[in-house]
Amino acid sequence: MTDIRGFSNKMKQPWVISILLVACIPLFPEYFAPILSAGALMAAYYDIGSAGRLGFQVGAVGKIMLIYIAYIALGLLYSPSFSSTLATLGMWFVMFMVYLSLTTVLSNPRRFDTALLIISLISGVVGLIGCVQYMLRVSLGINISLEFWSFIDNTIFRILPIELKPMPPVLRVSSTFNNSNIFSESMVMTLPVVAYYSFYGKREKYHLLCRFCLMTTAGGIAFSFSRGSYLALLAIALVFCVANIRKIVLMIVTLISGLLLVPQSVMARFFTITETDGSINERFSIWNYSFSFIKSNPLFGVGAGISNSWNLLLQKGINAPHMHNLVLQLIVEGGIIAVVIYGAMCYVFVRNGVSMLIQSKETRMVGVMLMAFLLGFITNGLFDFPLMTPKLVGMFLMLMAVADVASKLYLGRQTTILAEVLSFQRQAVDAKGEHLTYSKINNQK
Repeated sequence: MTDIRGFSNKMKQPWVISILLVACIPLFPEYFAPILSAGALMAAYYDIGSAGRLGFQVGAVGKIMLIYIAYIALGLLYSPSFSSTLATLGMWFVMFMVYLSLTTVLSNPRRFDTALLIISLISGVVGLIGCVQYMLRVSLGINISLEFWSFIDNTIFRILPIELKPMPPVLRVSSTFNNSNIFSESMVMTLPVVAYYSFYGKREKYHLLCRFCLMTTAGGIAFSFSRGSYLALLAIALVFCVANIRKIVLMIVTLISGLLLVPQSVMARFFTITETDGSINERFSIWNYSFSFIKSNPLFGVGAGISNSWNLLLQKGINAPHMHNLVLQLIVEGGIIAVVIYGAMCYVFVRNGVSMLIQSKETRMVGVMLMAFLLGFITNGLFDFPLMTPKLVGMFLMLMAVADVASKLYLGRQTTILAEVLSFQRQAVDAKGEHLTYSKINNQK
């Protein structure tokens, strides 16, 4: 009884509530994502008050993301679809609360470890739903929906003015998402976190459970039949293999054993990567046309928003919402400037990740986790646009927050209070929550 009461008290703490709300974003429908994001920020606000800390925190990556959001707002001046750009701006603005929540409440290594554990468990649940959907359809022949929330989505999307491209009637699971590709992209984002916690998380009693979550997360990717995500999964596995090169024989044996459990349908889908079917031919056509779009607006692009890129492709006779490539989509929407902003973010991300790799044994695998995420995300971005929906943006910003928090806790990188970032005041907060002016920072040895 005492244990139950203690657990209940822990779950009521604002910082735990904030982490739970963020981690549950992939579990609920898209239109719940802004609500969960706002709820997480509110819980973080109460945590600030109870802990007597200074305010919402922003790290180096977060500052670059704020610049990108401001740049999206600039696109309102010239976008052919003002409403689409405004909706995209609103999506990024609201989902940025995910980032603020985590960078604020994850103030020590214990909380950071708790966040990684909760993210891993929720990812396992979402992946498990996808696996069960596939097994019920294939093994038992039960004609269930491959979109878990379809019974609600069908009503909501008739009310909301949202353009959706209908999914073809194929056996590709979507779990709690409304598209199999989006589902697999989300699992690719969280897979490195689950892999990290399965072997290196501080709470060793959860390692076995997280390994099960690792299997279901990877299984969800497999049953999405998304070939781009298959390659991203291999890229993530490669990073962890290189990081554990001394155990390479054991890892190869484990990998081969795992492959023996993969259904033939999944392997057949994987080996179609080199074939030129209708989907791949469409991508080649999209990529070819995208260069002509870029020539027309090379510096600023046409403005953010799926409607803008969708309308451009419809003019060429292709019914696709985006360019099926992250870099091309960014250039079409925001021109070279958008790519430069993301390039700066990647530079900071890689710099901090590499620093953690060489810092110490404690930080090394955190660095591996971050580098695996980045390589998996970029690999997926070669074939799709993994920042299309509120849930994807929220999960992306969740991982950006994890990166900035890890840099603060393990590398001593300073974060800055949000109000001071927005007012351009030159002050920062160190890993202990102490307020620092730049003059003090420069005088430190």
